[in-house]
Amino acid sequence: MPVERYHGVRVTQSADELVVARPKSTSVLGMLMSIPTASLPTGMAFNTPVAIRKAADAASLPTSVQSEIDTALDNGASTIILVLVDAGSGEPARTTNAVGSAVTKTGVHAFKSAATLGLPRPKLLVLPGFKAASVTPANAVIAEAIVVANDLRAQLYVDGPGTTIAAAKLVVPLIGAQKRVCISDGPILKSDNGVTVAHPSSTAFAAVQSMLDTNRSPAWAHTNVLLEGVTGVSLPVEYGTEASELNEAGVNTIINRGDGFRTWGPMTAAVGTIWEFVNVVRVTDMVHESLEDAFIAYLGRPMTKDNLDLMSMTGRGLLKQLEVEGVLLPGSQFGLSTDNLPETGVQGIVKFAMAFEVPAPIYDLRIQAHRQINVAYTALFNSVTGRFETDADL
Repeated sequence: MPVERYHGVRVTQSADELVVARPKSTSVLGMLMSIPTASLPTGMAFNTPVAIRKAADAASLPTSVQSEIDTALDNGASTIILVLVDAGSGEPARTTNAVGSAVTKTGVHAFKSAATLGLPRPKLLVLPGFKAASVTPANAVIAEAIVVANDLRAQLYVDGPGTTIAAAKLVVPLIGAQKRVCISDGPILKSDNGVTVAHPSSTAFAAVQSMLDTNRSPAWAHTNVLLEGVTGVSLPVEYGTEASELNEAGVNTIINRGDGFRTWGPMTAAVGTIWEFVNVVRVTDMVHESLEDAFIAYLGRPMTKDNLDLMSMTGRGLLKQLEVEGVLLPGSQFGLSTDNLPETGVQGIVKFAMAFEVPAPIYDLRIQAHRQINVAYTALFNSVTGRFETDADL
């Protein structure tokens, strides 16, 4: 309330209001591709993000780019933030242009310019045409894109070599236990103007995740989903031993059990850690970012009991909403931390603490079967005699 005296009546809206934390969008796909200078459409510029929401938006783009966008849209991607870089005169120039500069926001760093241009922030990054290496040196573009993914709290989808299972498994140690990296191995096959052509599977995996984010929630991982527009895979992987070997090594793949081509594996490159499942990483990032954005509104307010209570309500409200929607498991907590001290409070520092858990995807489903000889035959014979007695425990 105002403290200065005024002779009259004033009605003012209280500034001490609750801020409602809204879950941040997670479904936007970011795609970087290299094309020759001569193929750059009129009105577009290298290193400048543009939004693609339907096939018509890509009508003027080169065929290679259109085909990747087609894969993404076929498999449910909502919005695609496209960044084009100059292919240059050779592979060194192409790599340099794709790596770009953090200072000038070029190459993979151009994804960070999307928000300042009024575009949605990409959360699922793909780099069609840039495969992960299975021997040193590692791919420089992927290495730089990991930095960008961490900055954006985005998930980077990377293609393996697409040659053998052994080669695919060698990719993970070179990339490292990166929780924001998902590796998929085995290119998909598509029909381009009647010709079967191999395409990166990373685009399909990212698009599937975008679709799940939109239609269900980010608590659903990009696994066990039928792919659309796919006619085959160039590296067939059998369900069971081969697929499990790849997944356990941190590599996602595509299988066909006779009912179509399915994404298989919810893994990140941080296999063997508590961050090995992609949905756990992404939901955690979404919660953190949603709270950061909401709590900006509290900065500058007086440190009073009312405002501290309001901040606690904001945090608890978001976690409760996500619990109700099945994005988080029950039992989340949010409140003022016990680490607050007078010495920090007088500096304007307020500390909160929270605890929550994302449901792991059902990964290893086990059913134990038992013979029921006594019950079954007793039931058979008693059905004839008209009696039914059993003391067997199910």
